[in-house]
Amino acid sequence: MKLTFLGTGAAEGIPSPFCDCATCDHARVNGGRNVRKRQSVLVNDDLLIDLGPDLFASCAQLGLSLCGVKTLLVTHSHMDHFDPNNLLLRTKPFRLATELPEMAMIAGPSVWTRWDGHGGSDKQADIRRTTIVPGRSREVGAYTIRAIEACHHLRVGDAMNYVIGDGKSMLLYASDSGLYEGHVWKELEGTRFDGVVMEGTIWKHPSGREHLNEGDFRLMLNRLRGIGAIDDRTVVIATHFSHQGVGPHEEIAESVKCAGAICAYDGFVVSIGE
Repeated sequence: MKLTFLGTGAAEGIPSPFCDCATCDHARVNGGRNVRKRQSVLVNDDLLIDLGPDLFASCAQLGLSLCGVKTLLVTHSHMDHFDPNNLLLRTKPFRLATELPEMAMIAGPSVWTRWDGHGGSDKQADIRRTTIVPGRSREVGAYTIRAIEACHHLRVGDAMNYVIGDGKSMLLYASDSGLYEGHVWKELEGTRFDGVVMEGTIWKHPSGREHLNEGDFRLMLNRLRGIGAIDDRTVVIATHFSHQGVGPHEEIAESVKCAGAICAYDGFVVSIGE
């Protein structure tokens, strides 16, 4: 399974245009891996996770086309993970020369409420609506997708993480979420992951309920090891960083390495399970 990170930042991205903290100023001056667009990940060139506001700019910068995407997973309805304008721009008037395959869009109720409220048309955007809630599974093409409850977006309550299998490897996509509740750990028992993508939004901050800091990141990994879900062969990747929770890329990359993971950056490509 190939993963391409189109964005690795939290809601404001790095640098935030309305912030002059040391991290944002450093990113403006030094650029490169210090600059982080809002998070989105492409899997195997045909499955996209999240549809945030930086998607078009990221694909242009990285020289990527999404014409082959047949499945879209949305974790939750926060604006940095689901921008309905991106679906509107998928409609035929904005791609007259291009025919696209129908795209299965898998998302929770609050995402569909936002899409409908924005005036979206499933038919015009060539999407096949599939509603999912935590505890449910779907098979789409070569993928088996299982939704698990994220500890995030608690006022709405339908934020999800995903267990994704492509017949060759298994991925746990764990962003956005704080520490999992007990029943989620029971659901994960018996599954071994080739890769784990996990957030580190508030890395240097005190522990929080809806995001992970470094200590909670380590706790999650220890718990995953404890139930046999990961081992020394598992590729663990940290992502979704807030400018208020991390420093320069080199600094956070070293800290993430000490925690037993790889620090993602925009454009990072990695293969798991091979």
